[in-house]
Amino acid sequence: MELQAVIFDVDGTVAETADLHRAAFNRAFAEHGIGWHWDREIFSNLMPVEFTLPKLRLFALAAQRTGHAHVPDFELLAKIATRKARIFSDMVREGAARLRPGVARLMAESRHQGLILAAVSTSTRAETEALLSATLGFSALGWFASLKTSENAGLPADMGGLYRAALADLGIKGSRAVAIDDSETGVQAAADCGIAVIATPGIYTSSHRFSMARLVISDLGQPAEPFTVLRGDSLGQSCASPGLLRGINAPGAAAA
Repeated sequence: MELQAVIFDVDGTVAETADLHRAAFNRAFAEHGIGWHWDREIFSNLMPVEFTLPKLRLFALAAQRTGHAHVPDFELLAKIATRKARIFSDMVREGAARLRPGVARLMAESRHQGLILAAVSTSTRAETEALLSATLGFSALGWFASLKTSENAGLPADMGGLYRAALADLGIKGSRAVAIDDSETGVQAAADCGIAVIATPGIYTSSHRFSMARLVISDLGQPAEPFTVLRGDSLGQSCASPGLLRGINAPGAAAA
């Protein structure tokens, strides 16, 4: 099937944002006086829970079970989630986020060759739009024919819901898209939708197996700074290009 679209996961894939989100959570906790602080180990353990409120609810349940004196109720958790989103958005507008290598280049090349761009994010729409605007420019939101965020995930919230919603927006089958994602959960979700996936692990996901990815690479690469192939066949290419995406999407291409 001819490739028509490229679907980018945003957090961790477009920009390495995990520690920014963690810092935003910690600032929100401090402002609400609940005595929580997420270090990298705690945040890493919570990473498989990709959406904000489920992540907060899981941690609150664990805190309750361990006898924590002040466990927020759902109403307070919702307020913390809202405040965290505002803090994160402010941080990226102030320049705290940086694009991962090759992202802007691949987007530009894909658009030039007629491929449709879409994006999915487990963050809120406000956070996602702030990040994309801050890193790619204010006009970047117009590049995406579909932008699906946590508000579009449905219940229960899952990455598969985002990828399915993006495909529905684009009016195509999964076999006509390639996804780029940094987490095992995202890769699996996209693959379950019939989408060929390239995985670009981040600082919190470098240990993930990515068993359903067609190719696992360090990043999307630049001509002067090639990516490192972690698993799979890069078809002789040293940086991600529309040609590589078409090859990854070709019939018969297997998972790495």
